[in-house]
Amino acid sequence: MRRIVLLLPVLFLITMTIVLGSGNQRSVEVKETPMRERPGFLGSPLATLNYGDRIEVLGEQQGWTRGRFAPAGVEGWVHSSALTTKEIVVNPGTRDVERSATDTEVALAGRGFNEEVEARYREEQGIDFSAIDRIEGYGVPVDEIGAFIAAGELNDPDGGAE
Repeated sequence: MRRIVLLLPVLFLITMTIVLGSGNQRSVEVKETPMRERPGFLGSPLATLNYGDRIEVLGEQQGWTRGRFAPAGVEGWVHSSALTTKEIVVNPGTRDVERSATDTEVALAGRGFNEEVEARYREEQGIDFSAIDRIEGYGVPVDEIGAFIAAGELNDPDGGAE
């Protein structure tokens, strides 16, 4: 009987650690962000997370958050600036209306101009965004960046090798 009495507090602490630990989640607060295989912008993308997606936090390291994205069954690293502790509910039901994202928050999630704002600036200020639109269309695959770094014998700014 004495063993059971001594074991109960230990079991309680283990249970509370599991229950409380599983609540450490973050929401994606940008339009979209990659989940990478390692912490760093050169880490290969494993999945794309969208505004409002939730990850379970597994750890943190130098501005990066390691997490588990359950719907895709993937674990990886997300830059911490793309995450918030606030739970974001994009399509609220009546119970979730207090936690829902406003139209302004959704627009700001893109972290820049959306088409509506750009059109207004174009009309009111006479600004031509065609050069910016071309720049936004550029993209270099991660493996090509890694090959460039290796060929030039440069240091990987994120401290690792692909």
